Amino acid sequence: MEYTISISDVSKLTGFTQRQLRGFHARGYTLTPYLVTCGSISYRRYAKKHLENLKLFKGFLDEGFTLSVASQKAFESQGKEEK
Repeated sequence: MEYTISISDVSKLTGFTQRQLRGFHARGYTLTPYLVTCGSISYRRYAKKHLENLKLFKGFLDEGFTLSVASQKAFESQGKEEK
C-alpha cells in the first residue's frame, strides 16, 4: 500500500489552506486525492504524486499564472495530460 498523508499535513507542507485544497480538487485544478471512506465520511489522502503536483501548481501560481494555466503547466510538468 502506498504511503499517504492527511489534508492537514499537505496544508502545512504546501502553504495552501485545507479549504483551498478542497476547492482546487473540486474544480479539477489538481490531481484527485485518494478518498478513504469511513462510515458516511470520506477523507482525502495524498500520496507523493499528489504532493508533487501541488508543489508545481503552487510554484506556477507564485510566478503569477492564473489557476487554470498553473494547473495545465503542473500537469504538463508531470507528464500527465489528463487530470
